[in-house]
Amino acid sequence: MSNVGLDTRAQERQPEVGTKTAGAAPAPRRRRRPSPGWLYVAPALAVFAIFVAYPIVATIRSSFYDYDGISPIREWVGLDNYREMLGGLDPYFWKAVTNTLLWTVVTVPVQLAIGLGLALLLDGALRGRVVYRTVFFMPAVLSSAVIAFAWGWIFNPDEGVATRVIRATGGTGQAWLAEPATAIWAAFGVSAWRYSGLFMLFYLAAMQMIPRDLYESARIDGASWWQRARRITVPQVRPMTMLLTLFGVIGAFREFEVVYILTRGGPAHATDLLSIQIFDQAFDLSRPGYAAAIATALLALTAICAIVLLRLISWANRSVE
Repeated sequence: MSNVGLDTRAQERQPEVGTKTAGAAPAPRRRRRPSPGWLYVAPALAVFAIFVAYPIVATIRSSFYDYDGISPIREWVGLDNYREMLGGLDPYFWKAVTNTLLWTVVTVPVQLAIGLGLALLLDGALRGRVVYRTVFFMPAVLSSAVIAFAWGWIFNPDEGVATRVIRATGGTGQAWLAEPATAIWAAFGVSAWRYSGLFMLFYLAAMQMIPRDLYESARIDGASWWQRARRITVPQVRPMTMLLTLFGVIGAFREFEVVYILTRGGPAHATDLLSIQIFDQAFDLSRPGYAAAIATALLALTAICAIVLLRLISWANRSVE
């Protein structure tokens, strides 16, 4: 038998590589294990879905109904709640929108300015700066009810601290929270006092990240403290400023407790905010459907402002880099 014949029969008996043998069962496929990353974020996603996503969806769904919040019977009204809200049938809604936007435009810049000013003063080698930081930050951790009652006593037209100061300077008592012209400005002052210390803390954290070589070079070149603050500190903390603006706007849109305890939205709806309108419509007037429509409008307004500010934050980060 020749070697050529042996090689030919061996090749015939050996199956080709990569081909399936007739009648052979296919190899079992290995199950794909879930990515560990999903397991890590699953608890957070579950909490978000239960306590954030579902309430938002339920609120939007409720805005298309008319019911009293107690009876299980709901009447589908479609867009009637939105027509009433946006069509001028509810005059208090647009008053609340105006007050909310005014609250945002006034309080957020004031908080940013005071917070940055305090941070600039307390970032240096000032004696007792730890005590000052604690004192300025303390209002941010106090209860809203405590703050509201304390400032209600300060603004008391008879024996309040503000009234006594005015009388000591030769003036007369002022009903700060009872006059439409002064009530919202008094509430502005409370908000600025409360959150400026929190903004100061964030600014101080941002200032710690600025390279000290920049200050040393500027000092060698003869730059004054004000020039170093204006040309180095303020540009370097611009991303933090944009982030705090986002936090401040969201906080202004959801402001409720202090204003409600101080004035309940009065007098004559002078301090009526969208958050107070939602509360009044849902609980005082027993119109949860209409309150859900106002809450949906507030959510849309907050989302639009947040998207714009996030774009500005991205631009600020690129400009610093």
